[in-house]
Amino acid sequence: MTDSTQAMSRRAALTRGATLLAAIAVTVVGVQPAFAEATPAAGAKKKKGKAAKDDFYFQDTPDDSGKSCKGCINFTPKSSGLFGADSGDCALLEGDVCVHCYCQGWTDKRDAGAKRAGT
Repeated sequence: MTDSTQAMSRRAALTRGATLLAAIAVTVVGVQPAFAEATPAAGAKKKKGKAAKDDFYFQDTPDDSGKSCKGCINFTPKSSGLFGADSGDCALLEGDVCVHCYCQGWTDKRDAGAKRAGT
């Protein structure tokens, strides 16, 4: 009978240690990019999704004072969509909106432009 607890040579111990360290390094390098994509960097703003139309009391008609998406800073017209040539995208709401629509997120393009210009 031979003893199963044989002494390991120094070279074998160093080889196993180096292999273990290499395996750990490969694991850390492989996992780190996936983890970095899942969590925002320190100081970075978290990108937020758009809100549902119901959250901003969206309506397919202008409000009582005549405000509509066409005059809103958040509205970007596009050539086609749910409302045909009157369709557009809203920076706040998900889905298509039309130039005649309105919601509580409405912000006057003229006022926003004047504030940016410093007047």
